[in-house]
Amino acid sequence: MPTDYEQLRRRRISELDQELRSIYEHLESRPELEEIGVEGIRAHFRALGHADGPLRDGVIAETVAVPGPDGDVPTRIYRPEGTGPLGVYIHTHHGGYVAMNGLDHIDGYNSQLALEWGCIVVHPDFRVPPENKFPAGIEDCWAVVQWVGRHIDSIGGDRDRVAVGGGCTGASMAAVMAIMARDAGGPRIAAQFLYAPQLDARGDYRSRYEFGQGYGLTRASTLWVTDQYLNDPEERWDWRVSPVLAPTLRGVAPAVMSVGEWDVLSDEARFYANRLRDAGVPVTYIEGPKQGHSHTSWRNPATGELTPGARTDNALIAEAMRSYIGPEAGARPSLHDE
Repeated sequence: MPTDYEQLRRRRISELDQELRSIYEHLESRPELEEIGVEGIRAHFRALGHADGPLRDGVIAETVAVPGPDGDVPTRIYRPEGTGPLGVYIHTHHGGYVAMNGLDHIDGYNSQLALEWGCIVVHPDFRVPPENKFPAGIEDCWAVVQWVGRHIDSIGGDRDRVAVGGGCTGASMAAVMAIMARDAGGPRIAAQFLYAPQLDARGDYRSRYEFGQGYGLTRASTLWVTDQYLNDPEERWDWRVSPVLAPTLRGVAPAVMSVGEWDVLSDEARFYANRLRDAGVPVTYIEGPKQGHSHTSWRNPATGELTPGARTDNALIAEAMRSYIGPEAGARPSLHDE
């Protein structure tokens, strides 16, 4: 008999502590992304970014124009105070493909990463749909990855400690960057951070149905944002849209992956992690128990404080990323000389 996923969801939520129950109740009350629309989604993410606060003390930000395939790609570079070459994290941002464009609302988040991970953060303002559909964003991100490779010394970076990463749709782009860098013979990528990643735009996974409603991001919204991104549904079979379809993952950068146990995207994340492991790629897999999409940003609705689970997983992510691109990683032999 088919599973009654709504009944299962209600039972799961009823067994949670009050803090997590209140978060799920809040998530359930939110409208679908397709109801909000593109401009509404963009306004939502801008508000979240501004609420995250300004540039953190101890971090300097500089905006540069990186030559791209269709004009310059505005790119902001965040440098924490300190001497010596630092690791570099190229952040291909989240936002359901359509949002998080612009550079004036991400200073708080990116500068916090720079401090916590002890690295330079490079944030490309790549073109987003529906105005600029696939592969515009991929082309812009790749231009910035190549630019970082060519200018690593001038930005104060260590060429053996360069990572790419992002969340959800941005994680998909980061996975593509890791594959493209491998295929192009550089620049050297030490790690890829794939957070709550959408890795298969075809979306035919059990978790897309089991956790498709009432756990945060919904199945309907994943399909809608993907439609905004693509010119044609057939593009879902292009590995640059669905990295799980890459012919081989052998030789790509080690992965740090984090996803909620109850994330609508959890099955494709696990599938990709297994494909990486089968290809001999090291994977650090961090799963938030009983948590849905974007779980490391979950806050108690009453207090505004991060949940204990979010704090724990953020600490594990930071530890893993610092091992690849943080100051302590600079003491070990080059990954690329072994």
